[in-house]
Amino acid sequence: MPSISLPAIGRYHVRMQDCDPTRRIHLHRLFDFAQDADDQNCALYGIQSVDLHPRGLCWILISHASSFTGALPQGEDTLIVDSWTRGTKGIRFLRENRYYKNSVDDANYFGAASSEWIICTRGDHHPLRPSDVMDIEKFNGDRDPSVGLFDKIPRLLADDSIWQMGEHHGHEVALSDLDTNTHLHSACYLRLAIDQLARHRALDPAQEMLVVDAIHLQYIQEVNFGQRLLIASKNTEGDPDTFLLEGRVEGAENPSFLARAKGRIVAR
Repeated sequence: MPSISLPAIGRYHVRMQDCDPTRRIHLHRLFDFAQDADDQNCALYGIQSVDLHPRGLCWILISHASSFTGALPQGEDTLIVDSWTRGTKGIRFLRENRYYKNSVDDANYFGAASSEWIICTRGDHHPLRPSDVMDIEKFNGDRDPSVGLFDKIPRLLADDSIWQMGEHHGHEVALSDLDTNTHLHSACYLRLAIDQLARHRALDPAQEMLVVDAIHLQYIQEVNFGQRLLIASKNTEGDPDTFLLEGRVEGAENPSFLARAKGRIVAR
């Protein structure tokens, strides 16, 4: 059932330009729309990005996990995102999503997500306490305790063997990849992870489609304009459809992001 936070329901017309060769919405476009719904909810408390930027502040996504139990919307469908806050924990904002296609009911529910965010200074990304930024009593008083996917998002751990055992590709961050903070947009990490998963599975998009059942991203370090990001992947033991992924700036000692994805190859 949908959450009680009705003002945070966003409805988005899925255009063919948002879709992959099978006419399903690209996951990174779904991610974009979901973040817009999140921002609509933040408007209720004066903490939209448009409110924060003049104050020298910004949102930073720490982790995001999605699970899909039904077919994704296709071109000309309406994507419906129910977004609500579960409150704060320390400096983190806990946010939940439920995804629907065309109408908000159990028959058209196709997935859910949980995410964790912080508010930081734009220049040096110094994290701030929520109470320093907003009316925290009103915010937590309005919270909906319902869990979209995870009560606590699992923590991913780096695995150096991925670079010896796995496969990888590189991507140089260009202007069109940047967000308003002049870093690689959070949706681009998802796009690059899906691209690597498709490469690893040797997907033939003319004959096959990649069905992603779940994906979990953990953001660690920002990636800047002009940097080359290497994305590696390897199978997990015991499940041929589950993969670990890691993105690391070329020459860096630490990863920029970690991911875990479950994806199947299905004939079109």
